[in-house]
Formats: sequence, C-alpha cells, structure tokens
Amino acid sequence: MTATETVAAPEKTASPMLSLDAVARTFADGTGLNPVTIDVARGEFITVLGPSGCGKSTLLRCVAGLEIPTSGVMHLAGRKVFDAGSDGARAVNVPPARRSLSMVFQDLALWPHMTVAGNVEFPLTARGEKIPASERRRRVGEALEMVGISAKAGQRPHQLSGGQQQRVAIARAVVDRPDLLLMDEPLSALDAALRVQVRREITDLARELGLTVLYVTHDQEEALSMADRVLVLRDGKVAQFDRPAVVYENPADEFVADFVGTMDRLESGLAVRPEQVEVAGLATDPGHGTAPGTEATVESCSYVGGRYEMRCAVPGAPRPWLVHSRDEHAPGTRLLLRHPGA
Repeated sequence: MTATETVAAPEKTASPMLSLDAVARTFADGTGLNPVTIDVARGEFITVLGPSGCGKSTLLRCVAGLEIPTSGVMHLAGRKVFDAGSDGARAVNVPPARRSLSMVFQDLALWPHMTVAGNVEFPLTARGEKIPASERRRRVGEALEMVGISAKAGQRPHQLSGGQQQRVAIARAVVDRPDLLLMDEPLSALDAALRVQVRREITDLARELGLTVLYVTHDQEEALSMADRVLVLRDGKVAQFDRPAVVYENPADEFVADFVGTMDRLESGLAVRPEQVEVAGLATDPGHGTAPGTEATVESCSYVGGRYEMRCAVPGAPRPWLVHSRDEHAPGTRLLLRHPGA
C-alpha cells in the first residue's frame, strides 16, 4: 500500500436522512468550509475527523442552522432546510428549532438552575409543541433510564460527575427522538477510561434508537471505532469519506495516511502501517545478511502495555519508523524488519 493510492467516492445514498449539496461557509478572513457534498443514510453514524481549524464545528453549525452557509443546498429527512438561493431558486433557511435535530455541545450547555429532569425536559417545551405534562414526564423518565441516571433526576448539574453530566446532555438530546443527532467533541473533557466507556454507550444508544449521528472529534481512535463512515476534513475540504477500514488501510493521500494513525515511509514511496511491520530478528544474526527485509537501528523503546513501541532509524526513511514488538530492544540494537514490499 502507498499513501498515494485513492479509493472511489461512496455512492449516493438512496433516500438519505441528511443531504448536503455544495454547502460552503466562507468567513471574512477567507477561511471556513469549502463546498461539501455528502449523503448520510438513515441510522448511519458518521464521525467527522480533522485537525483544529479544518471546519468540523463549522460543518455541524451549518447543519444545525446556527451558522448560515454562504452557498449550497441542504435536505434533512427529505425536507429542504437550507437553500442559498442560487440558480434562481428561492432562498430557504429553516430555523434551528424547526429542523428536527438535537445537538450535544462540547461544553454540554446544561442549565445550572434546573434539575436533571428539568434539563432533559427542556426540549419538549422549547419547541412550542403542546405536549401534556404526563407525556413529558414519561419521555423524560424513559430518556434518563436509557442513559442510566434515573436516580439523579432531582439533582442539579453541579452535583454530578463529568460522566453523569455527559449522560444528562445525551438524554436531553434524544428525549424528543430527533431525526438527526449532532455531537461536537462531547467527550473531550473526560478522562481516557471514561471516554472509552461513554463512547461505547453512545454507539449502543444510537443503534438501539436507530439514530442518525454526525459526531465531530479530533481523536482518530474515537473516529474509527464509533463510525459507520468517517468524514476526514482538511482546510475546509473533504479529504476522504469512507468506511473506517478503507480510510485507515487505503488513505486517499499522505495527509489522511499520517493523520489517521501512523505511517512508516521510505523515500521510494513505500508506506506501511506499524502493525504491518514485523521484527524478524537481529540484523547481526547469522543468515540475515541475505534475508529479505529492511535493516533498522533502535533509537528508543518504551513499554505501552502488552507490547513495546520502538522508534527506529531506517536508511532511506524521511523520519524514524514506529515499530511494535513483543520483546524489548535497547537503543542502538540493529534489527531486521519484514513488511509488505520488503
């Protein structure tokens, strides 16, 4: 595999839940979101991945109606919710409260003066629908039970842990069963172990409710593990949009290859993932002189749990290779590495 290999764009999704046609947002300084054209199927979980400033949050805000696109057309659940009015079409901009979507913000945005139940109930009253109090209580109870915090219904947000506050925000977002759930780096404030637990809960809940999700993250592992498809953005442009395995194993370009995981490279153009590299033995062992492979010199070796992670100098490589090994090798050790293309 080389980093310059490309993959075909995903086919158009029949009857998509969300459809963006050349949706763009340009700011005064020239930055923003370049025309994005994607279809998202009903019940699909899409992670939006990219470095800071690439347009991830701008994309979500445009879909939510919190940011007005400069151009393009947007449909949600078969209904046109935005049209910039180009090509003689009538301009359309459906307000956020009427777009049948919910959003979980990075800072959660919980009302500090309300109880947990009050926060979760808020969307049922804010949209102007006349829902009987008994029905609101039923929906709130159901949402709290789904995220496992029914016992906290009468408490205030400041009385909860970070993970519990996160679950309140999720319950509030799903209480009225939106057509689309938007999540903007919702787990960034949680510690590593809790992040893994909550992201599993989010994907389980999305499958259980059949939710369509657009989930922004800068965490590559999070993006790959949660998604049906990954949308990679760079400088406001779509770099790749495909299944996690395709994005990882067949990156569209060098940026995607390096951003989604790590690539070991040679100047010849060869690029392999660290897990494709095997330590065949010591380069000084008898018989290895004629064996196929790549010689490398260990620069550093660290134990990372279950394996060692080494940085190795490789002749013809623009930077040290990352190599995994079950055994510890001291700096200065010369190894023979086997990998595709060796």
